[in-house]
Amino acid sequence: MSKLVVIENTVVRQDAFGRYCLNDLHRAAGDLKKDSPAYWLANKQTQELIEQFLSEGGIPVSVIRGGIEQGTYVAKELVYAYAMWISAAFNLKVIRTFDEVIATPTQPLTDKVQAGLAMLAFCKQELRIAP
Repeated sequence: MSKLVVIENTVVRQDAFGRYCLNDLHRAAGDLKKDSPAYWLANKQTQELIEQFLSEGGIPVSVIRGGIEQGTYVAKELVYAYAMWISAAFNLKVIRTFDEVIATPTQPLTDKVQAGLAMLAFCKQELRIAP
């Protein structure tokens, strides 16, 4: 499991293939309807970018419907494109957060501990518990 990515107190979940959850990024960006992952995915430029990934043999997008892991998961490059589509300020925040996560050495955590931390952060956010 990769290092935990947290933007605006929102844990950005990853699927088993390392793709990042756009729904978590959407919440971190303010959860505005106009910034919905569905609108971004319908964008012509987004479709062209996804086609480029597919032509290279990648699977850049995975949609999970139902269950606790539900959401739209995308490759890291698409995370940057989504953040740029939302706003320059959010894009810069995402880039800096990802750079910091990569550059910061961490002590290894077991998958269960890391999953527990992600679940706690998610529950805190969903229940709107103050820090």
